[in-house]
Amino acid sequence: MTDIHEYKLNGSNSMSIAPGWGCNMFSWVANGKELMFCPPDLPQTAQKITGGGNPLLFPSVGRTWDLSGPEPVPGNYRIYGDDRTYFMPSHGVLFLSEFRRVFEKRSSEGIVATYESRISDKVREENYPFDLSFRQSYMLKLGKVELESVIKNHDTRPTPCAFGYHPYFAISNPQREGVKVRLPVTKELMMTTDTILPTGDTQPADDTYNLLDGIYYDRVFAGRNGNMMSLIDRRAGHTIDVHIGEWSELFLIYSPGGSDFVCIEPWTCGLGAFGHLNEPGWEDGRLIPVIAPGEKVSYGAVFIVSEGAG
Repeated sequence: MTDIHEYKLNGSNSMSIAPGWGCNMFSWVANGKELMFCPPDLPQTAQKITGGGNPLLFPSVGRTWDLSGPEPVPGNYRIYGDDRTYFMPSHGVLFLSEFRRVFEKRSSEGIVATYESRISDKVREENYPFDLSFRQSYMLKLGKVELESVIKNHDTRPTPCAFGYHPYFAISNPQREGVKVRLPVTKELMMTTDTILPTGDTQPADDTYNLLDGIYYDRVFAGRNGNMMSLIDRRAGHTIDVHIGEWSELFLIYSPGGSDFVCIEPWTCGLGAFGHLNEPGWEDGRLIPVIAPGEKVSYGAVFIVSEGAG
């Protein structure tokens, strides 16, 4: 049974975190409304990083494919200079590592909870051969959650490390009536249909999308021109804004047809990058963020809900 840590600010604002499921904040209640989608059997039966809540994507974003043979092989990748083949699960390895709470502070104005994890020996052997630690903090306030993710490289080598947030925000109706998304983007990346990786082509993108009934949304955008993504739900009567720092380069909409959620996701670069780590020169950071030995990097976002749907 997965431990659940529940934090209640008052009778109508709370958050719940599953340390054993990648430190996933799978519930966020603001003003009495549950804003996260998570199936009732999760996180107890989770077998992968995604499915609900707010998965933390690390050190991979998206899917990894070995493209060196005649047919793509899902998950497998190699690193230049290393004879081993490793397996990278979709969206990374954090669900394979247990987090422990290292700090907690409660007051009438907010609650802070901080967790830490370090890449285990088993994960380093099978999935990701680098020694990194991950520190995740959540600060719950009225109508708001602030997130900070700190990654430190304890290795003697540069490490490839993409990152992203993947919040499953609940919507009022699966037909998406009155649901729209705003993104700070100028272009959309075209993707392959089989491996869901960038083709290298782009097309101009709008900044607002009225989501349509029955459509499978799994779209990737770039050309950043702002600091906020928004999910507007007129029937629910609220707007959720996701404020992000300068670290995010990719922005995604994910919502299968008929689902009860819409994911609006900020990511670093690195989509498909693990499939190219067998090539020399990946350490230059153009394909994927690279953390130097002893270096520490921070990522953050703020989720804010407001009444009204403009």
